[in-house]
Amino acid sequence: VAKQLIVPVTKKAGNTSWALMLHPGGLECDLFVTHGWAEGIYEFIDKVVHSWPRRASHAYCCMLSNPQNLDIGGLISSPRESPFAQALMSARYVVVVPNHVCSIYSRIWCAYEAFPAISESKFIVIASPPLKGVCYRMSSMLALSLVAAAVSGVVFAQADVKDWRSEHGIGMLGALHLPPIFCIFLHSFLHSSRAMQVLAHVAAVSSGVNAGCALYVVTAMVARDGLRAHSTPVHLGQVLWSFVLCASAAVSERDLLCVLQSAKEASELRRGFTGDLRDARSSVASDRKRILRELELSGQKDSLNAAIDVLFVSGMSTPTLQAAAACVGPLARAGHWNAGVVSMTWFMWFTESLPIILQCVGAFRMPGKQPLLLAEWYVLLCVQGLVYLQALMWLVGFCCQGKDTRGFAASAMVKLSGMIMLPIYTVIYSLGADEESIRIVMEVKVFIQFLFLGPLVLMSCFASPARTAKVPVFGRPLVRCLMTRVSLDTLYCATKKALASKSSSSSSSSSSSSSSCSCSCS
Repeated sequence: VAKQLIVPVTKKAGNTSWALMLHPGGLECDLFVTHGWAEGIYEFIDKVVHSWPRRASHAYCCMLSNPQNLDIGGLISSPRESPFAQALMSARYVVVVPNHVCSIYSRIWCAYEAFPAISESKFIVIASPPLKGVCYRMSSMLALSLVAAAVSGVVFAQADVKDWRSEHGIGMLGALHLPPIFCIFLHSFLHSSRAMQVLAHVAAVSSGVNAGCALYVVTAMVARDGLRAHSTPVHLGQVLWSFVLCASAAVSERDLLCVLQSAKEASELRRGFTGDLRDARSSVASDRKRILRELELSGQKDSLNAAIDVLFVSGMSTPTLQAAAACVGPLARAGHWNAGVVSMTWFMWFTESLPIILQCVGAFRMPGKQPLLLAEWYVLLCVQGLVYLQALMWLVGFCCQGKDTRGFAASAMVKLSGMIMLPIYTVIYSLGADEESIRIVMEVKVFIQFLFLGPLVLMSCFASPARTAKVPVFGRPLVRCLMTRVSLDTLYCATKKALASKSSSSSSSSSSSSSSCSCSCS
């Protein structure tokens, strides 16, 4: 493209650059694009356009901003005074464009461009193309849920399970929520793409079964008792929950594609990179010598390599993520968050107790209300209202957070909710038809949400991972727990290695004991 289009066109315009040919007065640089000249033009355009920051208006790209017909050796004789460095000083964002040939950080000028970008605290992101096949994958998951719902509904209708249509069936029907909720929560703890895909399919099938059973029960209840039945709000809430779980399973499939794409881009950036910017190559030996000398004089070699490692692991590199990595190490996929899991968790946080609230409101209309029970209902409604306020505050705070802290806020809400609320839901659904015990546990759940879960989640949302890690005693373990993802492949290899070392140690001990025995016999 440069030889066949940019060079001949700009030569006719007076040997200027493509950017100055279009804008003779120049434009202020908001975005700096760093690439290795090894990618195709369509690949380059797709990645840059798709990863363009919303607040950026004008970009600097060397093939368009530098005059390709002139010898710019004089302009880059001093790396600090070069056009690359000047544009980086002005830009707020830096987009790193990987390619399938080699790491851009194996080229000396790309390695140098990381120096001012990191030292000047720029927002660095890895460019990625638009996802392919998203609609097909999500539609397939929804179709799987619908088929499971239809089959389960027909099976329950043919079996005529009357106990499910009674009020005592509320606990049994609610127990069907646990498998998809557990699968979707576990989705956020794993780093293995295969395990995540299996969990998404299991969640889609179990959510469909849940939806089919809930629709059957609600239809039977309405046909028998009408819409004013005492348990109708609870069953309607369970139907709504079932469809939310189906939607979450479908959206999780899109999040899986994002995980695979980000892993591919990170592997392309690692290809040929030794982990040290000083090993980068150059076609001009004098350029490499000047750049390495400037890097040595800066005294920031180790911090630069650490910031590049944060970029590979987290998907972006910002001052916040670099500060967090200095405390607890690089945070895996800190720049990404699972929309399906987050939406399901927030919906659970916001609306799970809505049927109980409707029952309390209905109880106010009952004649002969006792003052003590009336006060208890008022307290429960007020606390639940504060829980709703906490959920709204988290949503507003999450939307106002930067992209480098949303991953931590989302992971905190999902994992804390899962670790605290899943045991409570297990207790609730194991009580079966004991409505009084269920009511007591639900009230306890509301107070736990208000006193413990809400404050922890809000603190994690409004405090960055770096600030949370600085909290004495539990700050660093909390950040590690919230951001650590388990790779089943790594876990399998570690377990296999531990078993092998254990067997080798036992065999060596047995051989040593036999040799000592033979010596004593002799």
